Amino acid sequence: MLAKQHRLLKQKDFEKVFKRGKSFYTKLLGAKALTSELKFNRFGIVISTKISKKATERNRLKRQIRQAIRELNEELRSGLDLVVMALPGFLNQEYKTVKGELEKIFKALKLLK
Repeated sequence: MLAKQHRLLKQKDFEKVFKRGKSFYTKLLGAKALTSELKFNRFGIVISTKISKKATERNRLKRQIRQAIRELNEELRSGLDLVVMALPGFLNQEYKTVKGELEKIFKALKLLK
């Protein structure tokens, strides 16, 4: 679980990132990033029922994404609001694949230090 201060919780925060954020998509994941005035990063994860109807599978995917974010957060610039979205085909992926896709996205968006 990410600490509460590192999570996007409010609908208006998600909407702001979706409207003004820069985006990048791979075959499995998409992300939108927006700079903020905060000194730390905040993350949101979106996995729709189009990916899987079962909540247990969606929650497992969220846990994988959260773990990858925890490991990669130290390499990211600070002051970012980031929303990660799972795309169809993401189900049944190994953790290494998930982490690799996130690294690609962060490099493409130039979010790394």
